[in-house]
Amino acid sequence: MRLFIWSVMILTAMGGISNGASNWRVTLDDLISADDAVLQESLLDELLELGPTWAEVAGRVDSLRFRDIETPGIPELRMATCTDDVERPWVIVTPGDYESDERTPLLIVLHGGVGRADILPDPLEYVAENEFVAMAREHGWIAAVPFGQGGATWFDDVGFANIRALIRTVKREYNVDDDRVWMIGFSDGASAGFFFAMSDPTDYAAIVALNGHMGVASLDFDRASYAPNMAGTPLYATTTFHDGLYPSERMRATIDMAERAGGDVFYREFEGEHSVEPWGDDELPRIARFLERHPRDPFPARIAWETAGGEFGLCRWFAIDETIIGKRAPWHRDHNVALVSDRVTFGFVPDWEYEGEGVLVSTLSDGDYPAREMGMAEGDIIVAGNDAPVMSLDDLNDFKGTLARGDAFSLTVQRDTEELILEGALPKEENYYVFKREIPSGAVRAHYSANRVDVRQSLVGSFRILVHPDMFNVDEPVTVTVGERVLFDELVEPDLGFLLRSFLENRDRSLLYITELEFVLD
Repeated sequence: MRLFIWSVMILTAMGGISNGASNWRVTLDDLISADDAVLQESLLDELLELGPTWAEVAGRVDSLRFRDIETPGIPELRMATCTDDVERPWVIVTPGDYESDERTPLLIVLHGGVGRADILPDPLEYVAENEFVAMAREHGWIAAVPFGQGGATWFDDVGFANIRALIRTVKREYNVDDDRVWMIGFSDGASAGFFFAMSDPTDYAAIVALNGHMGVASLDFDRASYAPNMAGTPLYATTTFHDGLYPSERMRATIDMAERAGGDVFYREFEGEHSVEPWGDDELPRIARFLERHPRDPFPARIAWETAGGEFGLCRWFAIDETIIGKRAPWHRDHNVALVSDRVTFGFVPDWEYEGEGVLVSTLSDGDYPAREMGMAEGDIIVAGNDAPVMSLDDLNDFKGTLARGDAFSLTVQRDTEELILEGALPKEENYYVFKREIPSGAVRAHYSANRVDVRQSLVGSFRILVHPDMFNVDEPVTVTVGERVLFDELVEPDLGFLLRSFLENRDRSLLYITELEFVLD
């Protein structure tokens, strides 16, 4: 039970609860259930006029009631309108013993191959066969599974916003334990896990990244990424020795770099290829135990955060709003690592559902890949590589295994009624950094204790501190310092409007901030 709930109980015993109109509770309930932004603002104004205290409102929000489910445990296919106005499916799976009056952990499951042209053809079948959903069922968790595609990947604006909105949708309708929301993903889903840990970790208690690459968001989507940000969200990461995309030998250097930067990473390596099979049944119980041992600390005493500004400035109770150009502080290092680009890739996504002979090309990858340069087209069926027959995707992978960067090669494709031989060459090996660095970043090291916040900053122009009564004694002055300067030393004034707007935006009952303190540095 949160400390502010105790405050409500004490106030009640002392007769300190407000005497506002008795229907403020009805107005609050209407506000929380309203979908329309204009209606929300109208109800919010009405509620503020009725005059409940912030502690009363916080207590009622914390004890929200949720609807019962007629058939818990049955996967439900839903549709969500994304920010590009396209409807995409997602699936919610509640545990068979779900009770609406009990807070229940939530597992976000991200699939791989997210750059494909089309949504996976049967979301319910995918969920029925998914090991992570099965793990959630076994342990009594809710599982939510979004489905992405090219233009709505886990890394671009559309797909990223879709995941955030999905979490808030689930929290509106189901009694979610806000401090036990976890993310798990394989391949692209794992790469996204690293991205969320470094860019938008506030919702998550822990993240599991299986056979992913922490640089995908930066390298392929120009998302600025910073390894020190992984300090605040425990990560469980795995790689396999013979993974054709992200082998252990290469990925190990990125994990070592992240750990040197302060990242909280538990890392394991396995025999096997780019598949779920190497860790399978034996590893899933370990993953479940890892997640259950890592509830979220919503108000960590220390925060390390780095950002280039914009939408990725917030981490828990601290936000960097603006960065500046200048000289970095000595402790503000750029944590990065160079790798050798020796991966053999043609640059297309196969049609995984194709059952004929050969390999059907579903989508050409964006960028300077051999497939585009040699004239490959969507709908081509690859039937040979350097005259070696290609009857299946396994055959094509065997052929790729005979090539090295810099080699010339040919692919024979069936296009409509013609058979064409396409000539191409793989790019030569080159070095690259895991994280692109095009925009200067700002960084902070913030710590609170005994009603005092101490901030070390580097190239930060402005920042905010979100205030929760579990962090401070709000009856005493709060002091904020940056270096040797005292920026604030006053009582904090609770703002009921801020509390409610914040909750309506994030639907997080653990993070009912009562106000924010804003600072602009000279």
